[in-house]
Amino acid sequence: MLRTGEMGERNFLAKISSLVNIPRGAKLGFDDDASDIPISDKTNLVINVDTFVRKTDWLPEMTPAQVGRKTAVMALSDLAAKGVKPIATMLSLCVPEDYEVEDANELVRGFSQYGLKSSIPYLGGDVGMCDDVVLTGVALGTAAPEDIVPRNGAKEGDVIAVTGHFGLTSVAFEILIKRQKAKPELHKDALAAAFRPEIDIDFVAALKDIEAVTASMDSSDGLGITLHTIAKLSKCGIIIENLPITSEIEFFCRNKKLSTMKMVMQGGEEFLLVLSIPPEKYDDALDVARKKKVNLVRIGYVTKGNQVTWASKEGSVPIPFAGYDSFKEWN
Repeated sequence: MLRTGEMGERNFLAKISSLVNIPRGAKLGFDDDASDIPISDKTNLVINVDTFVRKTDWLPEMTPAQVGRKTAVMALSDLAAKGVKPIATMLSLCVPEDYEVEDANELVRGFSQYGLKSSIPYLGGDVGMCDDVVLTGVALGTAAPEDIVPRNGAKEGDVIAVTGHFGLTSVAFEILIKRQKAKPELHKDALAAAFRPEIDIDFVAALKDIEAVTASMDSSDGLGITLHTIAKLSKCGIIIENLPITSEIEFFCRNKKLSTMKMVMQGGEEFLLVLSIPPEKYDDALDVARKKKVNLVRIGYVTKGNQVTWASKEGSVPIPFAGYDSFKEWN
């Protein structure tokens, strides 16, 4: 009998896709970051759910408050990628019967406070008992259907851009799990990225207002998987000209004999946005980014075909469809 770990998350999702019912008037499909339901002629309710499990997701040295905070980021990040205004969050918390009450309180406090700093209220949710610590965050938002940005809108010639440099969480995993050493400033930045990730909640919405985005997706499963997903759903290819990596991380990779490509493309858990932007609108997008203090980085462009490649100095290198799989962890 086939096991879920053998099948993998994405094959399982394909298997159950026929069981999903998409409401008439919904903008997003089953294969997008979030789901939406029309609640009036002009407004859709957009919903996302994400789960944090102690066994697979809780990094060494991470506090309960940071876990709660990260769960909120996980839930809200997908709404941000759709250009949706979040209106509330909810949380389901399951813990063992002997779990410390103060730690459970800190999990909820961290979740609640992240939303409150952006005026997103935490409404409550559910609690239960299980053998592990499991947090399931729900984020709700609203948007006009035409303002919701899908994954599948990239067009030939569009600029591919991201909202920051990749690889910090990969460095954090090396530090925390494999006990590698890094320079003090990189050590600090890497742990901050892993423990206290940030998201740009209203950036995509601002780009949509000036028609400066055609597709958007968050990169929590890894940049490589994100690029492949946008390319597949948009029926296009993507060429990456510049790996979005800092010189400090490049030095770390060379020093530790680590693959730069793998650190950038398969790290995951970074919650940066990956965007396709019409070339004639890119300067306008940069203006919005400057005003909102978002680090918008141009990394490539959309092309014909169905390949996702890196135009390295040594020639064209295929970018693998690999990253985080909920049933297999990292692959």
